[in-house]
Order: sequence, then structure tokens, then C-alpha cells
Amino acid sequence: MREIEFQVKLQTKDLYRFTMRHTYVSFGGVFSLLISFGCLGICLLNFRQLVPSTIAVLLIVAALFTVIQPVMLYGKCAAQVKRSKDIKDELSYILSEEGITVRQGEEEARMKWYQIRKVVYGGKGIYVYLSPVRAFIFPRESCGETYGEIQRMIGEMVKKYRDYIPEEEEVREEQMQEENASRESGQLQEENVSKEEWRTQEEARMERVQEEAKHD
Repeated sequence: MREIEFQVKLQTKDLYRFTMRHTYVSFGGVFSLLISFGCLGICLLNFRQLVPSTIAVLLIVAALFTVIQPVMLYGKCAAQVKRSKDIKDELSYILSEEGITVRQGEEEARMKWYQIRKVVYGGKGIYVYLSPVRAFIFPRESCGETYGEIQRMIGEMVKKYRDYIPEEEEVREEQMQEENASRESGQLQEENVSKEEWRTQEEARMERVQEEAKHD
């Protein structure tokens, strides 16, 4: 069976490119840029007729979506890469005829080709969307010599499964995976609640001991 295995370790610049594309390559993103450039144009064409306060407001709006927001997005991406273990640690991918397998430590997840919503081929990487806001990011730099092969295989498989309708067994399998993921998440939440309850009880016990010591 045909397989391609490769490793990806995302850098801040990789996540930033994806975030910028996701933010600005949309109706809302294009509209916000039009507003900024429109304000800049009004300011330049009517600079002598405008009062200083109006010029300041126009320049702020012009910079809002062209300078301020991109800088804020970069800071957000840098912080996300730094604090998120799922992003900063190396991920291992396997592309096969069955789908995409991603591994990180002992954790593993599989996605079928028909679950892919869309694929975007950028100059610096490939973005494989699983939902409108979630995607696998395959940077050209990380993929190295296998990048071209990865690109060809993704194109072939997505085209092959474009009109594919999953069978009932596959749908049930997906539902079971989602239920297991939800159950694991619920267990983690219960464990966290139990820890909080224990901490609260322990603090109350310590307070009682201190009060008793004062009375003694």
C-alpha cells in the first residue's frame, strides 16, 4: 500500500501564515482591507481640507487592519506556539490510500479522505481543512524533499473521494470515535473537578486546624 511518512514541527511563522490567510482571504477580511485602504485614500486626497482630529481617526482606521491586526495576530500565534504542547511538539504524519494518520507521542488520530473539506496550496505550505477553522498545516520547509510527493498524493486522493458517500459502518465508526473523544474529555473534566473539590476541602481543614490552634 502506498504511504508517505513525514514529520512536521510548526514554527510561529507557519501558524502566522495560516492565520493571516484564514483571516484575510474571506469576505470579512477583504471588506476590512477595503475599509482601511478607503480611509487612507480619503485622508491623502483631502489632507489639506481635513481637521487634525479627522486625519488622526482616518489614519488609525487605515492602520487597524493593515498594521495593528497583523501585529496582534503574530503575537497571538507566537504565544500559542509557546504554550500549546499540541502545536510546539513534533507531529508525525502518514498519508495512505485510507486517509491521514497523525501521531504525537502515544496519541494517534485518523482522518478519512472524504472527511477533507478543502485543500489550499499556498506558496509556503499546504492547508488541509477538516472544518472551516481547523486544518492540517504542512509547511514546505518542514516537509523537505517529500513536499512534491505529498502535494500530488493529496490532490489525487481528494479528487478520488470528492463525491464519495460513506457507508453506514463508516458513519458509525466516526460517531464512536467522537463519543470516545467526548467521554475522555468528560473524564478529564471530572478529574479536574475532583481535584478542585479535594483542594477546597483541604484548605477548609487547614483553616479549622489553625482556628483550633488559636483557641488553644
